[in-house]
Amino acid sequence: MKFSTLRIFIAVVALAVLVWANRGHLVNRVSASSAGPAFVAFESGHVRPLATSPDGNTLFAVNTPNGTLEMFDLTSGTPVFKGRVPVGLEPVAVAARTNSEVWVVNHLSDSVRIVGLDGTPHVTLTLLVGDEPRDIVFAGDPAKAFITTAHRGQQRTDPSLANVPGAGDPKLTTPGIPRADVWIFDPANTGNSMGGTPLRIMSFFTDTPRALAVSPDKNTVYVAGFKTGNL
Repeated sequence: MKFSTLRIFIAVVALAVLVWANRGHLVNRVSASSAGPAFVAFESGHVRPLATSPDGNTLFAVNTPNGTLEMFDLTSGTPVFKGRVPVGLEPVAVAARTNSEVWVVNHLSDSVRIVGLDGTPHVTLTLLVGDEPRDIVFAGDPAKAFITTAHRGQQRTDPSLANVPGAGDPKLTTPGIPRADVWIFDPANTGNSMGGTPLRIMSFFTDTPRALAVSPDKNTVYVAGFKTGNL
């Protein structure tokens, strides 16, 4: 064996021994660098996470991973925490109908919780809606509640909605059927059945309906599809 080849052989053996001797240290370093954080929060995307009461005295915020509605007093100029109310799984939108009533959309619970603020804040009613609701606005005179949902969900075919225009079989495998819904409720008369009864369910040719917007005169509601490319 030539001298230069012998030196290369010795160097390779020495490197192998060094790596073997430090294998535990190297494994620990790799494990430490690839370890994730102590806690990972996975939650649905917010659509309307903040709202203020009509008088501007209270700020409402959805706490999505905690499943609660948080309330803050704004009268001092600096938000001061004043309490929270459990509302459901993955709240993503909130709208204040009056100074004493707030509606919260729960994305995973497929529900809308109405929270009364008179006395101790608490849930006064649960409305069951379509699959994966995302947003809520109030429009019209007298005001109606508009809620975006997917064109599916067990509540659409519930017998209690048999007489509701737009309810029934979503016909998911039928061509030419809309894939987005807007549920409309009368806040003054949400129905006597468990989960409430909407006035009607309107369907639109888009997918994953998300945000809603109201015209300044409160007479028109705009519905935005998400990831569909529609104008």
